[in-house]
Amino acid sequence: MLVILQQIMEAELMYRGLVHRVKLLTGIISLLFFLFFEGITATSAEDIQFVELVITNPQGQQYHYSAELAHTADLRRIGLMNRQAFEAEQAMLFIWPETARRLFWMKNTLLPLDILFFSESGELFHLVHMAEPFSETLHSSIDPTAAVIELKGGEAKRLKIDIGSELTFKTVLPDAQ
Repeated sequence: MLVILQQIMEAELMYRGLVHRVKLLTGIISLLFFLFFEGITATSAEDIQFVELVITNPQGQQYHYSAELAHTADLRRIGLMNRQAFEAEQAMLFIWPETARRLFWMKNTLLPLDILFFSESGELFHLVHMAEPFSETLHSSIDPTAAVIELKGGEAKRLKIDIGSELTFKTVLPDAQ
């Protein structure tokens, strides 16, 4: 009986030690995760730049946006992830130093978005309606794209923004990095 009691006590001590190690490891991982993603997702107001742009649909109707600019690797990677709200009059413009085929996904994106792919000449050649929040499905530009605009999900259909729509800029774009 004494041996069994001793074995139970040893098992209890081992269990407590294991639980303690798991809690410690979980805490360390949580801290590293917070420090890593806090640096990525924190964007101060002075880091955010806006550009004035116009999308003209095939019917000739023009829609003006003051679009948040994603022109660096970090801003493009973050995009609209973890945003709680994104209004109909808002847009995000993605630009790169070179034209290429681009892939987008909705991982950590809380809201449905319309993703519009524009050529170097400013013509809309491909779009994704209502991309599903949190989805890791890749949405390809199919062809090389110069710019991508994200709108609140459903806006492209509502405004009749479709293939052949034209993108023009009212402000000079900074160089993409």
